[in-house]
Amino acid sequence: MAHNGNESDSGSAEEKLDALNRAGSRIQELVGQIDALPNSPARVLFQECLESVLAFYGHGLERILELIVKAGPDGQKIYDDLIHDKVVCGLLLIHDLHPVDIETRLRDALNKVRPYLESHGGNVELIGLTNDVARLRLQGTCKSCASSTVTLELAIRHAIEEACPDLIGFEVEGAPAQSTEAAVAPKTQRATPDWIVIDNALQLGNEAGMSVRAGALRLIVCRVNGSLYAYRNNCPACNMPLNAGTLDRGLLRCGLGHQYEVRQAGRCPDNPNVHLDPFPLLIRDDVVKVAVAREIRGSMAG
Repeated sequence: MAHNGNESDSGSAEEKLDALNRAGSRIQELVGQIDALPNSPARVLFQECLESVLAFYGHGLERILELIVKAGPDGQKIYDDLIHDKVVCGLLLIHDLHPVDIETRLRDALNKVRPYLESHGGNVELIGLTNDVARLRLQGTCKSCASSTVTLELAIRHAIEEACPDLIGFEVEGAPAQSTEAAVAPKTQRATPDWIVIDNALQLGNEAGMSVRAGALRLIVCRVNGSLYAYRNNCPACNMPLNAGTLDRGLLRCGLGHQYEVRQAGRCPDNPNVHLDPFPLLIRDDVVKVAVAREIRGSMAG
């Protein structure tokens, strides 16, 4: 199997989105500190000032969009690019200017992540959307494995949070009792993973794998039937690195012959109680990324 060491290098759009999110978080912190001040008139004055500033920039954004739409076909293309841009989307939502309703954006997000879920033998269904809280149901293979369930929920969460930053939270049905994400998960309580860019993954041939590093964590990325998968690079039965083994007809074998079904969340066909440790893998704009919990990335060697 091929080997590849890499560190993530987020694109400019991701960096700008991160900067915007940090700025938003800082604003929320400052607002909280001002709300805690004992001087009530000062708090009221600040709130009025903040609302006026938001209205000022909101009117400006609205006028910009109007002029772009009036510019004809070229303007319409720019308009479409803007409303689908991750950074601009957040600003439009703050000012209630986004033209696509939250349910449509939610369904589009699930449709984008669905091929990844299906590649793991699973699926997701939107049961309902009430008061900006979504109810989802996991289906298929992903219900039988706790780590796979959490992995798929992270992938779903990433897609939803990109498209619906205004969603208050979501709950997932069909998850094993071990899953910590089965209840409603407000954004303020979610552990945000790092999405690590995996270079050269799209160049993998079918039935091929490559070892990669995400900080101190060792992963193996495989391509089977055109789909990419990421797992921790060690055999749970013998702890040998999987990249030293073979990949054939969807079965990943370590050097001692323990085998795992790549397309079925890393299940061992010989022992249903043993499975690989999967990681969410998504492709956006020809960039492959895997999600790694920050505490895992920093402290485990895989």
